[in-house]
Amino acid sequence: MLLEVRKLTKRFGGLTAVADVSFGISKGEIVGIFGPNGSGKTTLLNLVAGLMPPTEGGVLWKSVPIQGLPAHEVAASGLVKTFQNPQLFAELTVLEHLHIAAHLELKRRLGWRRLATLVRPDLAQAGHERAAQIVRICRLEASRDRLAAEISYGEEKMLGVAMALMCEPELLLLDEPASGLGAGEIENLEAVLRDLKAQGTTLCIIDHKVGFLGRLADRAIGLHHGAKIAEGAPDEVLRNPDVVMAYLGHSRDRI
Repeated sequence: MLLEVRKLTKRFGGLTAVADVSFGISKGEIVGIFGPNGSGKTTLLNLVAGLMPPTEGGVLWKSVPIQGLPAHEVAASGLVKTFQNPQLFAELTVLEHLHIAAHLELKRRLGWRRLATLVRPDLAQAGHERAAQIVRICRLEASRDRLAAEISYGEEKMLGVAMALMCEPELLLLDEPASGLGAGEIENLEAVLRDLKAQGTTLCIIDHKVGFLGRLADRAIGLHHGAKIAEGAPDEVLRNPDVVMAYLGHSRDRI
């Protein structure tokens, strides 16, 4: 098992955002996490990625506990999370963003305490080659030299994915990658994510677009009020009465 989440819980005062959630992810899977607004999806991914500490429970990455580690160390280990809205620099090009993102992978190769050697030309060349490869994978070749201020919202979202890929993740956690995208952009995103899986990247995706996740995921998890309410094949999870109730507020037989 690549990732194991064990009874993960997060409380903010009297509010329980994630409640006793357990699941695992195996190498090569695409796991989709469904749930309406407020179901705890983003908080769950933030806990897994080390962006906040859990109140209870644990996270094992390759059988090693990682809860409590700083987010940069979690990411350097190969467990990388994207954000719903990537923070970009308007005055930098798409390619320059990828070179900035490459610093994490260089630190992982060199060791966190040997940053003075970051100028090694062999590693710099490897970073350039990796950036060019990711531009192609993410279908950003036509915009590689454009400023972030000039690209479309869909390209911004894809650039966020591309920057995460510069860290060479073994497991990529995608936070609402299809939100705000049109049909053509979603189709492009699906093609990119299928290519990533074919190349060996394991994916865990949360999104409101159940059709998008249903087409991509090998396995699905349903969340509601922070708790896991279903797990299994995507079509089974989407037909689960508890999941239907969570999304619609009533069962299908009342539609």
